Amino acid sequence: MKSLSPGLWLEMVKGSVITLALFLAYVSFPLLGMFPGLFVPLPGMYFAYKRGNMVGAAIVAVCVVAMLPVAGMAAAIIYLLQCGILTIAIPLFLSRGWGGARSIAVSVALNLLVIVLFAAAFAASQGVDLHGQVLKGISSSITQTATLYEKSGLTGEELQAFKTAMEQAGALIGRIYPALLVVSLSTIAGLNLWLLVQLAIRLPTRPALGDFIRFKLPEQLIWVVIAAGFSMLLPLWGASEVALNVLIVILSLYFLQGLAVISWFFKRFAVPGLMRAVFYVLLALQPYLAVVVAALGIFDLWGDFRAPRQPKNL
Repeated sequence: MKSLSPGLWLEMVKGSVITLALFLAYVSFPLLGMFPGLFVPLPGMYFAYKRGNMVGAAIVAVCVVAMLPVAGMAAAIIYLLQCGILTIAIPLFLSRGWGGARSIAVSVALNLLVIVLFAAAFAASQGVDLHGQVLKGISSSITQTATLYEKSGLTGEELQAFKTAMEQAGALIGRIYPALLVVSLSTIAGLNLWLLVQLAIRLPTRPALGDFIRFKLPEQLIWVVIAAGFSMLLPLWGASEVALNVLIVILSLYFLQGLAVISWFFKRFAVPGLMRAVFYVLLALQPYLAVVVAALGIFDLWGDFRAPRQPKNL
């Protein structure tokens, strides 16, 4: 740490208290707690960027120790694997002069590696089928959700249709939960990094993220999409599941590129803020619109919509 001044200790305490409040709200209120749960890494990231990486590590350590008697070992492990690693890694890479995309990509990859190693060690030590346990947990959640809707008054054909839809959704989640994990961690990392930049406006330096409207994936990545699409047709055990998960992750990246293109159009044609807000609300409510945005990101490879247009000589 830079020093052991009272101000430094105070900021460590503030970061730890805010982090604990956000995470305990997340684990205590299953639905409402999802929103504060998205921003659990933010306090530690902010104070780590402001005061040094050791401050962020200290905040994570304090939170883990404090959670053990309050919420138990399981909650402490969930915090460490879901938020703690990102809290430490992102400011560390930013302090080395890395850009936002690279910091997020490496931090998420590191986080996933730790999760996989922990899961493998846990499965080996306990002698359990981890994949089977995940599927059992998904099935249990679906059953609980159906029970809640049944108690709320849903009956007859409507209840049966709801149960069927939930079972189909559960079967799909059981196939794509690795991709959902990658996308979720990336979303958490991206949101918190964006907020960190907004909060750091009064600090001597701000993270250099570049201009989002210029975000563009390597052109060669389209071949991964094509290969994954064809691999889903292979009659090999597990091939379609792996290909489907890869496809979801890559298409999520193209969704970001599509958003960058749309943001460029908004800026280029000076679209009013209200219309932009309406679009983003519709995007959040309509899954099919997200597919259109991802397709726009793919077609940007050929259309190159943001390239400067040469004026015509008439």
